[in-house]
Amino acid sequence: MSSEKLANQIEKAALSTSRATVIGFGTMGRLHVKALQALGVGHIRVCTRSIEALASLESVSGLETVPGGIEQLKSVPDADELAIVATPPAALIPVSESLIDLGFRRLLIEKPVSLWSEPIGRLAEKAGRIGAVAVCGYNRLAYPSIIEVLARASDEGGVTSCAYNFTELVRDDWPGRFPAEELARWGIANSLHVISMAHGVIGLPRTWQGHRSGRMSWHPAGSVFVGAGISQEDVPFSYHADWGSKGRWFVEVHTVLSCYRLCPLEKVFRRITGTGEWQEVSLKAFAPEAKAGLVEQIAAMLDPDVREMVPLMSLEDTMLLTRFGERVFGYEEGAQ
Repeated sequence: MSSEKLANQIEKAALSTSRATVIGFGTMGRLHVKALQALGVGHIRVCTRSIEALASLESVSGLETVPGGIEQLKSVPDADELAIVATPPAALIPVSESLIDLGFRRLLIEKPVSLWSEPIGRLAEKAGRIGAVAVCGYNRLAYPSIIEVLARASDEGGVTSCAYNFTELVRDDWPGRFPAEELARWGIANSLHVISMAHGVIGLPRTWQGHRSGRMSWHPAGSVFVGAGISQEDVPFSYHADWGSKGRWFVEVHTVLSCYRLCPLEKVFRRITGTGEWQEVSLKAFAPEAKAGLVEQIAAMLDPDVREMVPLMSLEDTMLLTRFGERVFGYEEGAQ
């Protein structure tokens, strides 16, 4: 399905009777609320410990605020109510567990769910035991750009190979902006955003080999990462990152007819001859004013017809992707 067909399907979705609860009202919480409003979700509840943060929402129609944190959620959720967990990373797992205990059976959990693979696996097992549907919010999987590439690649006989780059735009002020534990596992905290996008197209890695070298004061595990392998869908792939250089994130998807380049990731450029110019591909988004991928991802969680058109990453696959990241970046595997 093309980006235009997806936007049209979201337009058809009747979400005025849907309900969603957002836990956390920092940057991502605010963006999720904006996406819910763009979709016309009838009842939105926002729960956060910060009373001051909720002041701007007091007069918004169809929006309920719950100050004081998740402990203040008293009412039993509707059967299909969506919980969106947008807390700081350290709270994602415990808050998600509490929501499941409260009766939520549909959860969208902000990336990366955990900096460690084992807690994600345990949460997946807990959700699975009671039939809860829980996914990781890798919103780049739902970008209109990636939806368009998936549709075009399908029309052209499938993906023949893929290459991606996760070079980080390192800033000198990062040690003062982010917790040391998060920086020490920055590959999972941030670089998996683009890695998830690539492997959302070609499937998770099946076999691969990699090399890493260099270091940074806040990331002693390495600063240069290169490797290649075969995905579970038999697609050859390669990756590259040099955090000390001047590259940037990109994904390239190849078919027998075209090469598609996503750089920036929100856009698609196509080339059909080896010496030809890159031509930008026209995209359509349901709500271009919202953060790319959030509207599409939320709509997929709320509407079964949209869900058939949007890739979502289960917690089981999130655990496997995180484990891949632990090995690529040379981190200790499992949990603290």
